[in-house]
Parts: sequence; C-alpha cells; structure tokens
Amino acid sequence: MLTPLAVLWSLPLVMVIGLSLLPTSNPQTTAFGLLPAEPSLRNYVTIWEDNPILQHLVNSLLITVPSVALVVLLGSMAAFALARLRVPLKAVIFGVLILALILPMSSIVVAVFKILQALGLYDSRLGLVLVYAALGLPFAVIVIRTSFLAVPQEIYEAARIDGAGRFQIYWRIYLPMARPAIAVVVIWHTMMTWNDFLLPLVSLGDNDLKPLTLVPLAYRGTFLSQPGALFAILVLISLPIVAVFVLLQRHLVNGLSGAIK
Repeated sequence: MLTPLAVLWSLPLVMVIGLSLLPTSNPQTTAFGLLPAEPSLRNYVTIWEDNPILQHLVNSLLITVPSVALVVLLGSMAAFALARLRVPLKAVIFGVLILALILPMSSIVVAVFKILQALGLYDSRLGLVLVYAALGLPFAVIVIRTSFLAVPQEIYEAARIDGAGRFQIYWRIYLPMARPAIAVVVIWHTMMTWNDFLLPLVSLGDNDLKPLTLVPLAYRGTFLSQPGALFAILVLISLPIVAVFVLLQRHLVNGLSGAIK
C-alpha cells in the first residue's frame, strides 16, 4: 500500500526535476510530460551566470539560521519553564500557544508590515528573523514541552538535591534528552522560514536583501519563455530543505511520537 502512495507523492518532485532539465532549444517531453526528451543542465548554468543566485542564497541563510536558533533556544527555555517550574496561569499560556498555531499567516501580514515600519525594521533581514522567531515559538514550545514532560520528575528532584541550579538542569539534562523533539522543530521551522514567500514579499523592498524564494518572482518576465530555468530555480530552493531532512531524519520519528503523546 505504501509503495503506490510513495510513487504518487514523488511524481511532482520528478516533474520539477525533469522540467528543470528541459532545454529551450528542444522543449519536447516524454513519460507523459514528466521528463525532457533531451535532458540538459544548461538551465542551471544560465540562472547561475546571469543572476545573483549566490547572493539570494546567502540572504536565505542569514534569515533562516538565526531564526531557527532563536526558536530552539527561547522555545526550549519556555518549554522547560512550563514543564517543570511553577509558572502562574500555565493553562492560559498553553491555550494561547494553541490558538497561535491555528492563526493563518495571511491574517497577520498587514499587522507585521505596520509593526516593522514602526520599529524601523522594514526592509531588513533582522526584522524578518524576529517575525519568523515569534511565529515559530508556539509550535516549538508545545513540542519540546511534551518531550520534557516525558522525563521523570525524579530526575529533576535528584538534580536539585545534588545542588544543580534550574539552568544547569535545563542545559545539561533536559536539553540533551530532547534532541528528537528539537530535530522536529528545526525541520519544521526551517521549512516554514526557507520556503516562505509572503512575508519577504511584503517586508523587503531591496533586491539585494531578498531570499531565494523571491527569485522566481523577480525574474518572471525573463523566464516565462524559459520554463526550464524557472523549474531549475525551484530545484535550488528545495535542495537545502532536503539536506536538513536527511541529516535529521533519524531523530524525526522519535520526536513526532513524543509530540503526539
């Protein structure tokens, strides 16, 4: 049963990769339009030579990596507090986090735009980093808190008796034990930040600051007649996400099972 589903889900990926190899000189396809008749890497060479792909790639990294780091650090601290410390109104805080998860991003775009303008962070990578970190915290807190709750309370009490401070317990005991949950947060938040199109579109006006996801839009007038080049850009956008998933996949199942519990 899983094999037909895997084949079905892989068809869009095969189609994107195949069309990225479609040469402009011979736009003929085979295999029901999934693969080019004469594959060529010319599209990749074209977009690399004619456009600042490397600059956009660096911009995406400078937005995604700090955002993920902030989410993991602040989210794990908040999760530890909600899991093991006496925090007033825990139930209310947790309910607010749940509500924040179901809030669609499109509903807050205007508010984000006005806030960034008021703070002088419009058209800056720092502004986007802070926005993505704020959006990613609810999911991170919920997932990592679930992992912390799975750690026996006796471990926390024994560490306190031995003289360990709360931050030491968090940093040296709880955080290492939550690696699977942290892997889930890293993968999810990397995907959300790296693949996002809407927030960079409304928050960045300077082409030199735009991430890789805006490249297809920026060059739509040039590449509409060259679909192979457009799909080549989409493949480049997807590669870092695939790499992150491959590196962290061994932690993913354990992290998701812990989150479901």
